[in-house]
Amino acid sequence: MKKRIMRILVLILIFIVGVAGFSCLMNSQNTDNRTDLQTAVIPCMAMEIGGIEVNRMYGYAQDMDEAYMRDTLTPVGTDKSLSVSITPYGRKIESLVYEVRSSDGSKVIENNKIKNFQEEEDGRLTAEFTLKKSILMNQEYCLNFTLNTEAGSWNYYTRLLQRAGLSTEKYLAFVNSFYTKSLMQDNNGDLRTYLEPDSSASNHNFNNLNIHSSLEMVSWGDLAPELSRPGIPAIKEINENTGSVAVTYYITAEDENGEVEHYQVDEFYRMRYDQTRVRLLDFQRSAKEVLSADQNIVSEGQLTLGVTDKEISYLSDSEGKIVAFVQQGDLWSYNLETNKLIRVFSFRDTGSNDERNDYAQHDIELVRVSKNGDIDFVVYGYMNRGEHEGHVGTAVYHYSSEQNVIEESFFLSSSKPFTFLQQEMKDFCYISQDGNFYLVLNEKLYAIHMEEKNYTVLQENIKEDCFRISENQRYAAWSDNMDKYNTDSITLLDMEKNEKQQIKAEKGTKIRLFGFINNDVVYGVAKEEDIKKNSAGGMDFAMTEVRIQNVKGEIKKTYNQEGYYVTNVIFQDNLLELERVQKQGDNYQKVSNGQILNNVKDKQDETFSVVMLSTVRQAAIMGLQFTGGSSQEPLIMEAKFTELSRDNVLHIKGEEKSREAYYAYAMGKLWGIYENAAEAVKAADENNGVVLNQNQQYVWEKSNTAAKSGLVLEDIPEAVKKAPFDPKQLEKELKGKGTVVNLTGCTLGQVLYEVGAQRPVIVKSKDGQPAVLVGFDSYNTTLYNPKTGQTELMGLQDSTKAFEENGNVFFCYMEEIVE
Repeated sequence: MKKRIMRILVLILIFIVGVAGFSCLMNSQNTDNRTDLQTAVIPCMAMEIGGIEVNRMYGYAQDMDEAYMRDTLTPVGTDKSLSVSITPYGRKIESLVYEVRSSDGSKVIENNKIKNFQEEEDGRLTAEFTLKKSILMNQEYCLNFTLNTEAGSWNYYTRLLQRAGLSTEKYLAFVNSFYTKSLMQDNNGDLRTYLEPDSSASNHNFNNLNIHSSLEMVSWGDLAPELSRPGIPAIKEINENTGSVAVTYYITAEDENGEVEHYQVDEFYRMRYDQTRVRLLDFQRSAKEVLSADQNIVSEGQLTLGVTDKEISYLSDSEGKIVAFVQQGDLWSYNLETNKLIRVFSFRDTGSNDERNDYAQHDIELVRVSKNGDIDFVVYGYMNRGEHEGHVGTAVYHYSSEQNVIEESFFLSSSKPFTFLQQEMKDFCYISQDGNFYLVLNEKLYAIHMEEKNYTVLQENIKEDCFRISENQRYAAWSDNMDKYNTDSITLLDMEKNEKQQIKAEKGTKIRLFGFINNDVVYGVAKEEDIKKNSAGGMDFAMTEVRIQNVKGEIKKTYNQEGYYVTNVIFQDNLLELERVQKQGDNYQKVSNGQILNNVKDKQDETFSVVMLSTVRQAAIMGLQFTGGSSQEPLIMEAKFTELSRDNVLHIKGEEKSREAYYAYAMGKLWGIYENAAEAVKAADENNGVVLNQNQQYVWEKSNTAAKSGLVLEDIPEAVKKAPFDPKQLEKELKGKGTVVNLTGCTLGQVLYEVGAQRPVIVKSKDGQPAVLVGFDSYNTTLYNPKTGQTELMGLQDSTKAFEENGNVFFCYMEEIVE
């Protein structure tokens, strides 16, 4: 009996040991390849002006396209001396090489090695150097650094500009003084001098303040924050009249329970120095709360996201039980049924105050949330740390809810910075369940096969106004010849099935693509005889019918009404607004709008909604409201990463845009990319910015027009003196001396900048006659008559009226850069 008992006990023991051993083996196999993101290793750099650190530069592990690297602008005096600082973060600095290149990066002007460094008390290394070669005044250059260390080499970028009469140090001192004083509970009353409070500004939201906000809000009201990391000013624009500076700093505040909240604060200042003091022309502030796992953001029926933007990026599963949302570059997921809150992705390192982790030059696009909690998402921009630290690109990730682990499926490298990548990625990217990744880059629609690391170009020469994506991003549609007013067929692509179908115009008609509603394509039909140019120089595309067609080719709804034509379709939240006209002779007369209602809501709309909440301490805060959920505190978790076991990086050779592009910079960032120069100028004018062309030459600057100007007629090319209205003819006759810029649609006040910059402007003057604008002062314009070869004066008001009556037709040319 005893032996039998002993045998049973031994067998039980063997079973327990076996199970334990097997469990350990399985756990080791499951967890060996799970890890956190590698910590950041790349040092940081900055320029120094008057002893103030400015223009923080983060290291790139790849060669970037200098033509697009315009995050900061470093002014240099006539002595051509510059100062630089390095924050090594434990790296041993071996050498630092600088290089000055032409504005588009194509030509090296100068390169040299900086040898002597001085170690400061805070561990930074500083050095001064002087440019050996002369550079042109009022012309941007690329200033690049290569930092060599024992752990590797990295590249750093800023822009260089030599201009006279700048007030750089005064602007920098003002910015540092303003934001630090705003954090003081007292002694900040003099800030009132610079503000212009009125009813147009928000005085209940720390996320959106400006120069018209109240002193109470600008000085943080009842939030009572403390500075946790000071900002380093970034010079965005500067000229003889104004300067624009941005700064990002971090603050903390305690909530009612003593828990610490963290905020990133982005500010923009536009200033003028008038020989006595700095005057604030524009001020913008955006504060956003950085959520942490220590905060209790979940309550029954609500996720409290705190101070942040009104536009919340979120996506739920088809049943409305799991929601993923993005805040401040972090991806979170909440499961209503299991009451789990998971920080899925973040570059931030818990408990660290390392500035490199917070560098906000990336964004996240949500693609799919499955019923089991899995998430497909895309991270694009600068990679702060991890396997791709210092690279710019697009990473495709899959999050497994069961394993609580992220696996990188694919990484597409880019030589353009985040601001340009964002212009292409912010509206569209899609991951099919069979492993195809769809996106538009350099005006091409790509289908990238992630497993094989190859790709197919599905459509070239994509124009923004001829390409549309469905609400769930599964379907794409485009006008085949990329002309919205002259289209015979539209292609509809199902990216999940990789199948195409065509929508063809009937004989004698053209069709125009507008977009999607409920994932059904919306397009209009116009008879060819109803398509004509209008008196304003635009196109009237008068449609007799608007159709809504599903992906099966079935017409679900149409709009047509006898005697009425639709000229445009505007998408609202739950309806289509139809702009209508009626014929009066050979012209069209605008009448009241029509509507097509959308009564269908998906599960996400029914379950989740963005709400704004009013509080005393934080003012207005944002939340995600939902039905159901638990009243208990959630289980908070952090996802792990799967270590990469294969090379999954793809490089697509970058190509220049096939069409001319103009870049509007405003509010300290790339505001937009435009094919039309006049549209770029309008955007920059409205937002106090500048416009540059593809060669990074200044096309237009706000508030930097000369008070008067006069061109020397002998210096004007004969091709311009002929004043042709055909830009192609003009460019051909210029024979490489310059690139024609069509500013038709601008105002006289805007184009006077060109004359002040010594660029003659071809205009359509009285009775539509050609002339060349060659000068102006406070009272008159000076016009050159190509028929007589003489100049004549015309009053500014008369000039404005004459040019407007003739369509504000303006052409100038950008001279070739001669280094």
